[in-house]
Amino acid sequence: MNDGVYKLRRQVIDLINEAKRGGVNLPWIAVRVGEQTAKHKNVLGCAKIKGNQMWITKDAIDLGSDILRNIVFHEIAHAVYGTQHDESCPLMCSALNEDAVLNKEDCLKHLLKYQPSEENSSLEGFDLIDHLERRQLLEEQF
Repeated sequence: MNDGVYKLRRQVIDLINEAKRGGVNLPWIAVRVGEQTAKHKNVLGCAKIKGNQMWITKDAIDLGSDILRNIVFHEIAHAVYGTQHDESCPLMCSALNEDAVLNKEDCLKHLLKYQPSEENSSLEGFDLIDHLERRQLLEEQF
């Protein structure tokens, strides 16, 4: 990795760390910086759904820190939580509206709503009703 790519990648990683400082529980996320292809010339970023990997274009980074934050937080939701596009959510809509860029606080607020709660994330693979019934039985015993 040359110095130029390192500096671009660092900007993306700094935003991931900003999300962590804001209370988002995140695993390590692989970050790649690249260029759009002729087939996907309007793409600013993409992620491997629930794969903890994201690719951000140099053009996205060049748009400035506020727009880049919107793109990176959007890709975090894809890469970590498997969130699909949601046209009713300004963070997860399929196209970036440069006239409606979210500020730092709103980006964080929208990203946090996709984060599973601690209780729910530990229940993966369990029937929620069955789990709650067991919990109630345990509480009654003590």
